[in-house]
Amino acid sequence: MSFRSGLIAFFLFASTQLSAQNSDSFFVVKSISTSGLVKTREYIVLRELTFKVGDTIKNWAYHKEQSRRQLINLFLFNEVKIERVGEAVMVVATERWYIWPIPVLDYADRNFNQWWLTKDPKRLIYGVDLSHYNIRGRNETMVLNMILGYTRSLGLTYRIPYINKKMSWGMQLSAKANANREVWSSTIDDKVSFFKDNDRTLIRRQMGEVVFTHRKKFFTYHYFYTGFRRVQVDPIIADSVNRNYLIYQADEQNEGYLGYQLVYDQRDFKGFPLRGHLLKVNIEASNYFFKQVPDFQTLLLKLAYSRYFNIKGNWFGSGHITARYLDNMYPQYTATQALGYGKDYIRGYELRVIDGSNFALSKLEVKYRLVNKTYSFASGVRNYEKLPMSVFASVFFDAGYVRNYWDKQVVNSNNLLPNTLQNGGGIGLNLVMFYDYCMRLEYSADRQLNHRMYVSFVAAM
Repeated sequence: MSFRSGLIAFFLFASTQLSAQNSDSFFVVKSISTSGLVKTREYIVLRELTFKVGDTIKNWAYHKEQSRRQLINLFLFNEVKIERVGEAVMVVATERWYIWPIPVLDYADRNFNQWWLTKDPKRLIYGVDLSHYNIRGRNETMVLNMILGYTRSLGLTYRIPYINKKMSWGMQLSAKANANREVWSSTIDDKVSFFKDNDRTLIRRQMGEVVFTHRKKFFTYHYFYTGFRRVQVDPIIADSVNRNYLIYQADEQNEGYLGYQLVYDQRDFKGFPLRGHLLKVNIEASNYFFKQVPDFQTLLLKLAYSRYFNIKGNWFGSGHITARYLDNMYPQYTATQALGYGKDYIRGYELRVIDGSNFALSKLEVKYRLVNKTYSFASGVRNYEKLPMSVFASVFFDAGYVRNYWDKQVVNSNNLLPNTLQNGGGIGLNLVMFYDYCMRLEYSADRQLNHRMYVSFVAAM
């Protein structure tokens, strides 16, 4: 072969390869079809795709994976596959079960580790959550909550993701009432203290709320909400247990509130993210009503941001910051719960709390993925024959600061953690199933070098 003919052959081969690559990543979507949808309406699936019929696709790999992630994040499907043949796209989904009478077995304490210290069965919460997902195939959800044991509770929530033709506005309605024979009455030695008076009901709560949601683009959510909360306590609480439990030593408090939350969520998987961003900005104004004393108002501002990224190969990193400002003029105990409640806590401090109006919290973590496989699971059980599972080893470091203006006014509180920088860190093992069920085993230590093993059942950030 001559040099000239060889050069021509080389360019013909290169152009053929380039054409093949372009044909794979550059095409016009002529049709989209779905398979495996038993109940889900097709437009619910199409709403989550990053493309529509007639769009010109320039990077098919991105659109394929991003669309799959958004469909998984609906929590309607166990698995989703998106394929194309020429200019035709096929979405194949495996639906989850949608009606779940789920037994509830929870604990009265702030977390599992706190309850495990006593293992007291009387401090367990038990009942049933009757959850009906994907009602009418439109991703609507109804949850009826019936609880007995430590807490007696009855609640109902109904969520409608789309209420307009453009599928941009949604709504949620909820109402709940509960009662307890024990009260989280105060914080002493940086630990929550409890008060109980035989079998008397000491506190009752009622709430109702309506939320309007707006989602014009894929990753940006707006929440506009309003509602009311009522708290009624036995007079013994204000008279002798904690004079600052409610303001003015009141035994009844009614609160009307109005708020807005912006959420920018571009995580790959919401249950246990490895890539992407999450931003939450919240502002809430409240007005408290009393029978014989003046009303008063508060303003809450909260910011939270999380970043998840792939370092290299099976190595992943994540960072999180949270800050809260509460314009609280009065030392009301129920309004000064800061770190140690919910997901706002420093790892290593699971058995203690840090109270105050304002706080800042940061979390850093590096993970290595040990396992990432799909296993045979419930053979013969439709839609649950396969079990996606991942296992991660992690190392982490958290730090936080709480500003408490009122703790010195509480006699014999002896709380040493507020108004000083606290930090903790350790190592852990994370088990993730079906992309969103997570169990964490962590060995961590706090700034005072207290160390032990902790167990959690949600992602750390």
